[in-house]
Amino acid sequence: MAVRIRFAKFGRKHHPIYRIVVMDAKSPREGRYIDTLGTYDPKNKRLIEIKPDKIKSWLYKGAQLGSRIKALLKSEGILKDLIEEGWELRRSGDYWVAKKRRQKEATKEV
Repeated sequence: MAVRIRFAKFGRKHHPIYRIVVMDAKSPREGRYIDTLGTYDPKNKRLIEIKPDKIKSWLYKGAQLGSRIKALLKSEGILKDLIEEGWELRRSGDYWVAKKRRQKEATKEV
């Protein structure tokens, strides 16, 4: 089962609120989710709530990160704190996955 970190739409008419959730890749946008990681308000362009420790644990368990979530975390300055030394985000199709750096790449950077 592929697990992804992505947006789930909530809120009221003309004022959407998105929850950052972990859900099965085959679930629809408003479908059933496994865990809630935060909340985002697109009208005011701000994070209402975020749980970086939960995001970090899901990334290292193998969850795929959506491009829009990655861009949001990067703009808020949270993404660089989530990735540990020796790890990197690699593109896997339309999503991003945390993987260990290869030994050759790790030695070149030092």
